[in-house]
Amino acid sequence: MARRRYLFSNRKNPERGVFSAAIGVISLLAVCGALLVSYRQQGAVSVRLGAVMLLSVVFSVTGLILGIASNAEPDVLSFFPRAGIVINAVTVVLCGVVIYAGM
Repeated sequence: MARRRYLFSNRKNPERGVFSAAIGVISLLAVCGALLVSYRQQGAVSVRLGAVMLLSVVFSVTGLILGIASNAEPDVLSFFPRAGIVINAVTVVLCGVVIYAGM
């Protein structure tokens, strides 16, 4: 039978890292929703969907900055900052691919 190992430490989740991950999830869901609506309308995109994409990029860049800043803090758990960095970077790249493909 395997022994359970517990890890006790003073490290905590940084608030900016959790906020970065939350912003990343929200912006990624908004981009996916905008792409789904655009696909269902067969490419007839309204100005609202463009605004959603623009705000998602702004939120993702903000989340990326927060994730990088919170990952640099000493004595913090790094799951949420790294997850925020990855999710926000994926969102920015996805929006860039959509803009490049639409040109």
